[in-house]
Amino acid sequence: MNTPDLHKLLQSLQENGVNYILVGGHAVRLHGFNRATEDVDLVVPFDTENGARLIRSLDFLESAKELQGWWFSKEANADEIQNIRVADDLVVDILFSANGETYESLQPHLRKVEIDGVTITTLDVEGLMKTKTSQREKDAIDRLFLSKINNP
Repeated sequence: MNTPDLHKLLQSLQENGVNYILVGGHAVRLHGFNRATEDVDLVVPFDTENGARLIRSLDFLESAKELQGWWFSKEANADEIQNIRVADDLVVDILFSANGETYESLQPHLRKVEIDGVTITTLDVEGLMKTKTSQREKDAIDRLFLSKINNP
């Protein structure tokens, strides 16, 4: 995780007290699989106050200025969960669900990692496996790597 914008994002999330879980390719990288990834995937709870803190954390990205706090409410997502993509110099996918797993369901799998003074909330191997679908090729590759860690 040596991308300056990524470090800036994670530091901003910490400073603003955002509840999030780093999942996806960057989370897999924290477990030692150095694969390329195009975006930052964050699982967040349905919570407008947390959403407001997240929006503040993203204020260094121009496209984040369009985000609305009410998008983070359970009511706004009642008919269908709408994940949010901030596409800028840094692409951030804000997820309310990753392969059917929510912020709440992933709580038993949280893992804290500190890098350059920033504490990152991510998942243990079992939690990451739950967020990876078997339909996407890159997820299948990640699952293979993660299963080797889990069963050396």
